[in-house]
Amino acid sequence: MKKFILVLLLIGLTGVFALADQFFIENGTGGYSFYFIYVSDARSSDWGNDLLGVNILRPGQRFEVITLVPIGSTTWDILIIDEDGDTYTFMRRSIRNNEVIRVTLAHLD
Repeated sequence: MKKFILVLLLIGLTGVFALADQFFIENGTGGYSFYFIYVSDARSSDWGNDLLGVNILRPGQRFEVITLVPIGSTTWDILIIDEDGDTYTFMRRSIRNNEVIRVTLAHLD
């Protein structure tokens, strides 16, 4: 009986992970490094944790974001903070798998 429940649980988890979105954030500012990147479900009021951690996204570099898509949600809010504390915000953004979001100075808040 325990084996059967475990198999069902693993099948269920496999289905959840199949919904993962992968996309990239590219620093196209030309001269400003990104120190913080936050990605959250558009329905959430919380940004969650910084995805870069101790890393810095320098101009011309890409950062891979892998996130589980919450059921019923396909839009995301993205907040990026550069070395000067300037912000770049994308609200209610639909993201396709493997999409590259190139952030430029035109996106500066």
